[in-house]
This record gives sequence, structure tokens and C-alpha cells, in this order.
Amino acid sequence: MAKLRLGRMGRTTLALGAVMGAALALLGPRPGLAANGSIGAYEAKFTDVNGIRTRYYEAGEGEPLFLVHGSGFTGTASANTWYRNLPGLADHFHVYAADKLASGMTDNPENDEDFTIAAEVEHMYQFIRTMGHDSIHLIGQSRGAGLAFLLAEKYPQIIQTLVLVDSGTASPPAGDDRPNRRARIFRGCPRDNSEGEGFGCRQAALAYNPVAVTDEYVAAAAYMWNQPKAEETRRRVTPEIRELNGAVTTRMKYGAYQRILTEDSLHMPVLLYWAKNDPSVLPAQAYSLYNIIAETNPRAWLLFINRGGHFHYQEHPDEFNRNVINFIESWKNDTSDRSTSAARENSADPWTD
Repeated sequence: MAKLRLGRMGRTTLALGAVMGAALALLGPRPGLAANGSIGAYEAKFTDVNGIRTRYYEAGEGEPLFLVHGSGFTGTASANTWYRNLPGLADHFHVYAADKLASGMTDNPENDEDFTIAAEVEHMYQFIRTMGHDSIHLIGQSRGAGLAFLLAEKYPQIIQTLVLVDSGTASPPAGDDRPNRRARIFRGCPRDNSEGEGFGCRQAALAYNPVAVTDEYVAAAAYMWNQPKAEETRRRVTPEIRELNGAVTTRMKYGAYQRILTEDSLHMPVLLYWAKNDPSVLPAQAYSLYNIIAETNPRAWLLFINRGGHFHYQEHPDEFNRNVINFIESWKNDTSDRSTSAARENSADPWTD
């Protein structure tokens, strides 16, 4: 697929159609596509997580690093989104990237009420434990960063460092209404993902340069979309269930904000890694989330990348990997007590002699 510089707000429907022309010609999964939906350099595996058959990638050696993909409950979102990052990160860490609960080729929950971010958090926590780890580095993107944020706030004892990437789920709203903004971004994109064109069009619409939206990537998403499990997901995730998930997400997120501000509950090093050109999640949202976390966490960092979209880790994998590795490495030998409570106790009152 041509590496056109698309994804900015000024693109036209015609340009999006041209980007996805090759995908429209796909009549089904690309010949030779793995039965487990794998793409890139690694073969996906499966494991049982408390009765949930979970698909994941594993690569490299060293300290464990877990990657959490965005979106969810769609049949197309999966750990495949990290395929351009896995090789570079695996040179430094023992990397895991799992399909979230009810995403990709990971099973649906038994109960409809568990199609929520709360159940996703618990499933990911249990996946970490199933892999045998109790101290990890954690990276999440978009809705996956919302999951990572809530997991780290609930289970801070297992998180060494936390990286949150372009997340409207984790951050407070800002500017215009996000659903309406996304509707404008995706105007002209087909809703059907059965042959991949809807998925590929939306991925390109959110990108600054859709270099990662390859035929293989789109075909794998279409393959997953057509699996019986994904059909079941779409049938069970009714408007009422989506409304429930939205309410659960809002309650958990604002509860986490309150605990962070009053109980210092997110105290590990945190990097907010945003793209200036992301049309979906505004820079103001990064600032809002950073201000909440940094109020009680002096080890909070905020980094913006230029000329990158919602999936900038795919567009600039070497730069993303390098910055993440540098962030994690910078805290390895830090032994200072930077907790807010310690700072408050040790600070002198400037108004007394």
C-alpha cells in the first residue's frame, strides 16, 4: 500500500477511498494468513486465564514489559497493532502483548455484564499473573491506556513504570464532544469490517501517515472479524451493554482521579506519550491528565511527538521504542524518595522563622 501522508483533519473521503483501494479487493483472509491471526515476525500463542482462552505474543528476554492495545469489543482490535514495535522492544525486555478480553481472538466473558473495562482490567491483571510475574513495566494505548491506567492505580505494587499513549479513555474530556469528533473523522468509512475496508479506512483516518496499514494488517483484522467469537461479541454487546460500559468507565476513571489526588495512589514513574497531530485525542486532554497525576507524583513525565497520529508508535516505531526504553532505563537506579507525603513532611514552612 502506498505510504501516503493522510490522517489529518483536512483529508477528503476520496483520498481515504484511494488509500483503501487494495483492501476493497480482498474477498477474504489473505492466502497464507495464520489461523491464529499472527502477523509480523512473531507467532501468537494461547493460554488459559481463569477460563478465558487468551491470545498473546511473547518475545525477548529481560524484565517483563506488557503492551495493551486499544479499542475493544469490535472483533478487529488486537495485539497485532504492536507488530512494528515488538522486535525492537524484545531486544531489551521480555515482551508480552495480549488480545484484551473479548478482543481479537481472546474469548468473550461468560456474562454480558462483564463487557466492561472493569472486567478487562481484571483479565489483564490475571494474564500478568498467569505469565508468572508480579513486577512489570506496562504500556497501554488509547482504550488500552485506560485499562493500563486503572490497573496501575488499583494494583500499583506490581507496576515498575507506566506509559500511557494517546488515551481519551484515561484522560478527562476536552474541547468538542469526542463521539461527534470521531464521527467526523470517520465520515466516508464503511461500517462493515468483513473484508477489512472499514477497519483499514478508520486506521488510516486516525493516522498522520498510515505506513502500518498494510494489506497483511487489514487482512488479519478482517479474518478476526469473521470468526464466530467476534460475531458473538457483536451480538451480545447491545446498546444497553455499551451504555453500561460507558458508565463503569466514567465511574472508575473519576474514582481513580480522586484517589490519586487524595491518597497518592499512583506513585510509580509515569510517562504520558502523546502525538500533537492525533485527530482523536486532543493535546489538552494530555495536559489535563498530566496535571492530575503530577499533582501527587513528581516522577510524571509528558512527551509530545510531532507529525504523528493516534498510532504514532506504528508510524515511528524506532523513535517510540527508543523513548520508552530511555524512560524505563532512567528510573532503574533511582532510589530517592519522591513521594508527595515525604516532600510535604520535609518541606519547610516559608512563613515561619
